[in-house]
Amino acid sequence: MKKVIRLTLFFCGLLIVSILWSCDSTKQADEKNTAGKKIMLLHSYHAEYPWVADITKGVKQGLSDSGVEIGKNAALDIFYMDTKRQTSENYKIKIGKEAINRIREQKPEIILAADDNAQKHVVSKMKDEPFPFIFIGVNADPKKYGYLNSVDTPGHNVTGFIERERFEQTVALLRKLKSGISRIAIICDNGPTGVPIISRIKTSAGKLGLTVTDSLRTGSFDKWQTFVKQIQDNADALVIIVYHTLKRMDGSHVPADEVLNWTIKHSKLPDIGFWSWAVEGGILCSEAISGFQHGYEAAITALKVINGANVGEFPVGRPQKGETCINRARAEMLGITIPSDLMSAATVYDKIGSAK
Repeated sequence: MKKVIRLTLFFCGLLIVSILWSCDSTKQADEKNTAGKKIMLLHSYHAEYPWVADITKGVKQGLSDSGVEIGKNAALDIFYMDTKRQTSENYKIKIGKEAINRIREQKPEIILAADDNAQKHVVSKMKDEPFPFIFIGVNADPKKYGYLNSVDTPGHNVTGFIERERFEQTVALLRKLKSGISRIAIICDNGPTGVPIISRIKTSAGKLGLTVTDSLRTGSFDKWQTFVKQIQDNADALVIIVYHTLKRMDGSHVPADEVLNWTIKHSKLPDIGFWSWAVEGGILCSEAISGFQHGYEAAITALKVINGANVGEFPVGRPQKGETCINRARAEMLGITIPSDLMSAATVYDKIGSAK
């Protein structure tokens, strides 16, 4: 009997050693596959933009969780187009050409291209070149850029992840905070992000029992201010999309924090947005889109492509994970009491950005 037990333990030991050796070999194979690989992260905007920072964190975490160590078995090159602050078409064309030149010079194994300006001025110009692209956070229909056969079978050197606002979920959250919401006004800057979002909101509002009473898309801070003041009695809530490309009468750029701070101070309407950083800045609430999740899933797909998969065979995806966000300070300004069940389930912010 003791002999049988000893033999059993011996073979169990051999099995454990074999499993550990197999896992180590797999890890070494993965590291070998990514050894010396160049990955480029092409951002449409600037490094300090919260959405950009979230995507970058997600990309790095996705790579790390897959055993990739930047600087050890892979290199990550980040290029910022800065088109939120530099908004002229001439600048976008110029910076797009610079990004294309950088790609052709650096020859990365994969390019992760975030947001719509990168699609228009870079990715669409490089269709079927020997560089695979994965787009991130595209608000428009990606087929408009001409580099996909379809979202199910892209077929060329591009696939990626679309960004879709969680409007229905955000309205449901707002109505838990304040009843009687039936009229909304929409305001947005004149960057490309807002165009498809406004269209989708207007299409779906009626299904949610909402009437869009007023809507403005502008690059003028003066017009933005006038609109906010005028709609106070015409709506029950204000939808604030993005507010990053506004300029003063003299042509100077208005910092996003300044725009949001002014809006919150001069509006009595409960406001909703679509990103956690907007709620952190002072907007009342959002069922927020996750830039981190976009970056993370793009990184996982990128590694599959680096390891031999055909990028054009991956269907276009849409990250589903969101985040319930509420700004308690804004709720107090508006005289809104946050239900306890929401307080326990949400990410709660207690300050209104840098408002003075």
